[in-house]
Amino acid sequence: MTAKSCAKCPNKSQNQKLGNRLTVSAIAIVLLITAANINHTFTTFQRQQLISISAKTFASSKYLPINTGAVETIKQQDFSRIDNLAKQIHYSGFSVTELANILAENATSESEKARIIYAWITQHITYDIPAFNQAISHDIYPDISPEKVLRDRTTICSGFSNLYYALATAMNLDSVIVIGYAKGATPAGDERFQEINHAWNAVKIDQAWYLLDATWGAGSIINNEFISEYNPSYFAINPQEFINSHYPQDDGWQLLSQRFTRNEFDNLPIISNRFYELDLELVSHQKYQINTSNRVDIKLKAPKNIVALASLQENSQEIPQTTVLVSRHGDNLTINVAPPRAGTYDLTIYAKQQDDSEQYDEIIKYQILATNSVVELPKTSAHFHLHQASLIEPLTANLKSNWTTYFKVIVPEAIDVQIVNSTTQHWTSLNGYGNYFAGNVDIQSGNIFIVAKFPGDERYWQLIEYQAN
Repeated sequence: MTAKSCAKCPNKSQNQKLGNRLTVSAIAIVLLITAANINHTFTTFQRQQLISISAKTFASSKYLPINTGAVETIKQQDFSRIDNLAKQIHYSGFSVTELANILAENATSESEKARIIYAWITQHITYDIPAFNQAISHDIYPDISPEKVLRDRTTICSGFSNLYYALATAMNLDSVIVIGYAKGATPAGDERFQEINHAWNAVKIDQAWYLLDATWGAGSIINNEFISEYNPSYFAINPQEFINSHYPQDDGWQLLSQRFTRNEFDNLPIISNRFYELDLELVSHQKYQINTSNRVDIKLKAPKNIVALASLQENSQEIPQTTVLVSRHGDNLTINVAPPRAGTYDLTIYAKQQDDSEQYDEIIKYQILATNSVVELPKTSAHFHLHQASLIEPLTANLKSNWTTYFKVIVPEAIDVQIVNSTTQHWTSLNGYGNYFAGNVDIQSGNIFIVAKFPGDERYWQLIEYQAN
């Protein structure tokens, strides 16, 4: 079954079949979250970083004044030629100098040199998962020298950063290795890695400094398997974005005019690079930990073509779907969260472009500390999200039977919206006001669905499910 399961209902005479089809369709959104079409960017401590250098080796005080580069200017440069060349350079030796000379032949400006090093490393070096596991389990650390990395073509983070620094130096670029803490890089709670667990780089281009992370640019680890996937976003990344996940031990390498303390860093939500690629912005809840005794309503500013999902977990176990609801309200996405009881929860929000057939990506994580239970939210289906619908009311999963309930929903492009009781087979049309649909409905016991029909399609698609007792 796919997320496109629907209730096919060309006419009311087929209502007898509607209940079963609606019931099947109701689990579509669960499939979206649990199946393989979600990119779990943060699901593993995928990038362990074992550091062998002293914090003083590349102290920011040695490089004063440190001018922060104009990231947007670098981002506007077309590096496609450089990236393709780097991918095609299949150097089989293990000499840093020799490789640097080859790379330098294909790059002229400092920005091209800095980029071709990044592009070559991230497209030819893989992450060494066995070495990571050995380090975590047995404190056995690999050789992370540049020469060894070139011999093996695999390493851990400090090997990536060491090789970048060595090649940059050989190509007459000023570069440093930055050590510090990266969220998600090592197992949570492991005291060995509370202060330093990662290494990355800064490079000087045209008298200004830029941050980069070749390890994270090379791919990700999912289910203990390294997936090579070149990601140029971690080259010359905006320091204001980078600080969400990377905290340098030497705060001068934050490259920020207003520096974050470690406590402030720890209290930031866990935001992925994809969050910024999709042009999202935080409107509410600027801190990772949310304390609440009521429902939580998180707002993100999002372009019109962005759709989102969310899931809530307790002790790494998925909580029923009636604890989260994502709706679009104008320029904002609202994520309603209803903790089912007092406790600590992990909230993960996913997003993608509406017309993108690719996977939803994790964009942000929060921790919710609830002191009370909250009334369940109604279930939403895949088409609720894909059609950018918004539920105004009622925002409760359970409706009163033998009671008149007011419904209000926004369903862009819908030509008809109905309230259907799949138990009694009773249909009630909502009044349409453009994209708004509203009306009072007499509720009887059974499964209650909001369904909608769209131009060019005779079928009614399930959007929202309630239960009436």
